[in-house]
Amino acid sequence: MDDLLAEFIAETREMLEAMQGELVTWEADPTDRARLDTIFRFVHTVKGSSGFFDLPRIEKLGHAAEGALAQVRAGKRAPDNRLITGVLATIDRIVAMVDAIDAGEEFPAGGDEELVRALEYDVDSSSGPDAVASAPHTDDPKKNMVRPARSIRLPVPLLDRVMSGISDIVLVRNELARAIRETDVDPLVSATFERLSAIVDDARQDISRMRMQRLEHLFATLPRLVRDLSAELGKQVTIDIEGGQVELDRELIELLRDPLMHILRNAIDHGLETPAERRAAGKGESGLIHVTARQTGNSIFISITDDGSGVDMEKLSDRAVAAGITTAAECAKMSEADRIALIFHPGVSTAENVTAISGRGVGMDVVRANIESLGGSIRVTSTAGEGTRLVILLPATLSIIPALTVKVGNQSFGIPRSYVEEIVSVKSQALEFDQAGDTLLVTFLGQRLRCCSLARILDIEACDDPQKSVLLMIRLAGGDLFGLAVDEVIDHQELVIKPLPPAITATRLYTGSSLLDDGSLVLMLYVGAIADREGLVSDVNKASRKSALAERQNVVEAEAVSALLIRGLDGQRRIVRMDPVSRIETVDSAAVRITDDGAQVVIDEEIYPLAGTGYGAPGEGEINLLILSDGANQIAYAVQNVVDTIHIANAVVPEEKKGEIEGVTLFEGEALEVLDCHWLFAKHDGYSRKKITKTCQINEEDHWVHSILRPMIEAAGYTIVGANSTEAVDIAITMSNEPAAPRHAGQVITLTNDPDAADHKGGVIYRYDRGTLLASLMETRRKAS
Repeated sequence: MDDLLAEFIAETREMLEAMQGELVTWEADPTDRARLDTIFRFVHTVKGSSGFFDLPRIEKLGHAAEGALAQVRAGKRAPDNRLITGVLATIDRIVAMVDAIDAGEEFPAGGDEELVRALEYDVDSSSGPDAVASAPHTDDPKKNMVRPARSIRLPVPLLDRVMSGISDIVLVRNELARAIRETDVDPLVSATFERLSAIVDDARQDISRMRMQRLEHLFATLPRLVRDLSAELGKQVTIDIEGGQVELDRELIELLRDPLMHILRNAIDHGLETPAERRAAGKGESGLIHVTARQTGNSIFISITDDGSGVDMEKLSDRAVAAGITTAAECAKMSEADRIALIFHPGVSTAENVTAISGRGVGMDVVRANIESLGGSIRVTSTAGEGTRLVILLPATLSIIPALTVKVGNQSFGIPRSYVEEIVSVKSQALEFDQAGDTLLVTFLGQRLRCCSLARILDIEACDDPQKSVLLMIRLAGGDLFGLAVDEVIDHQELVIKPLPPAITATRLYTGSSLLDDGSLVLMLYVGAIADREGLVSDVNKASRKSALAERQNVVEAEAVSALLIRGLDGQRRIVRMDPVSRIETVDSAAVRITDDGAQVVIDEEIYPLAGTGYGAPGEGEINLLILSDGANQIAYAVQNVVDTIHIANAVVPEEKKGEIEGVTLFEGEALEVLDCHWLFAKHDGYSRKKITKTCQINEEDHWVHSILRPMIEAAGYTIVGANSTEAVDIAITMSNEPAAPRHAGQVITLTNDPDAADHKGGVIYRYDRGTLLASLMETRRKAS
């Protein structure tokens, strides 16, 4: 019976949690009969189950809610605010009772009669049967039936033991792989081991997914929260949710619940305006909060956007100065990104009045600390009068984390790779160190950064001189950069993280533990907490660092861009940016023709120039091809395989000699070559281009426009016209900070430095959004052909 009761408690919680969101959505559209039927079935199931377990109070409340909804289904009652509020209050009471049963506690008596009366139909109310619009019915009772996916419930400790077991299998597999590499074994044994290794990888992925849960279970409670808060504050707020199908670790979802709730409360309380204020600003009376989730590789992006008044930067700066966090002079020198990051400091709030919901200056600092403790990061962007956007980046699972393993003394530690921006060998680079009191400073790329030794922080007997160590440049979620000295960088790998005892996690130094291939223990460092405790923040803002990096390496650094990690025909890993890749093809090697003049491949009865063969000839059988496109030409690039989809954020150090390799960038601690697609298309220019004479006007006084933008426009088949020309042109491209384009341009494209300001329909494109820009250029070419 105990097992059945536990099953009832778990099912009731899930159904009632889902029903809250269904009720709020149904309230916005009372004619949605399918949603009403779903809500009715939920209530009916809860009532029936509580009767079986002899829980009369829950059964009585469920019966009252069921009766009220039955009247609506029969067209005898209007689904008004009074009814919805009564049903929601009943749900809250049932949830509280279920929690008390689960905890083995006695739930206080009283209050049920008031809820039952609130659900009863009031014949004197203006919302009588005559006010009810006839709800649409269906002739097929099965049409709206919800068929849940087949599932079973498993205790979390059992899942943890299974995950721990597969983790141990992976470690043994890795140890066996090392032994096979170091000894001569029969090829048959090696082949069998490779098959076993693939099976273990598949099993690990499947078992990891057992811990996963859809975000819709978290998002289901958000409509109710928005409804209640907006009603309490006298505001009209609508919430739009996308991406509920994205899966996340169950434990991580629970830990994410409080930060997400706090962000929404802030948005509703002093982010969104009252109806009168919105009318005065020329907006609709109802504010909108848009919550989206998407998965990219092993990362989860959650975006919360509102169309409110935005963050008042001046007020935020004044509050930060008043709280003693910074000075007015330092604030004046800050970039907009650094200034808005002040909102994460304790004691800083832009709210005028302290309410029960917000305004005390606590919360956002806790939100960031909680998210960083999960191995994630958070950033904020805001536009005055238009709204605010918060983006949360999280790992898809807490169990397996990409990490860099380092050694200090005789001990090994892990650092999440998301924190490591660069690895600097002190021995190979002339770094300038200075001592300022108790603080050690290092000059890195023209920037003065604080530096400390991990050995000193952890009190380990080792070389405590950063000038004789390896420096890791650590980038925190808020943008701060500092140097962390270690004795040695061991490797970069995915670590299976296991929880630590509370006594160890209480030190706020470690977040978990793992085992390396050789069985040695590795502790995962809590980077965010260590940085807070040591006061490791940079003295120069991010904008100046980017400027120094661009000046030294003569590159233009952009935000993280999507790319493919490939393995060339020579077996070496390389990187190709995602934008030029239109598709991936697999063809028979017989379709390849290699001559002294070059290589070609036949794909779907068309001949493509073939690149990548300089690293080796394709073998027999099938070969994999990347089809690269610049909008006019297409080139095939031969590879062994595509390893992964990645993001690259580090600068690309260019090659001195122009060729197939653009330069080298750091990825996961490894220096990898980046393909120069511009060079590839220039080499094969005219091979299959359909010449269309079009003109584009740009201002080449801007270095970026001349060196980066012009080659791409010319590669798309345009003739460049200078900014001072008065002749008619097909397209004029200007930067957002330049004067308006001349009227003699057939089409105007404006490039902006702010990705959030992009408006493709309005002709405003983010300057590094190559795909959208090329699409606009090629659309004009197609219209002329």
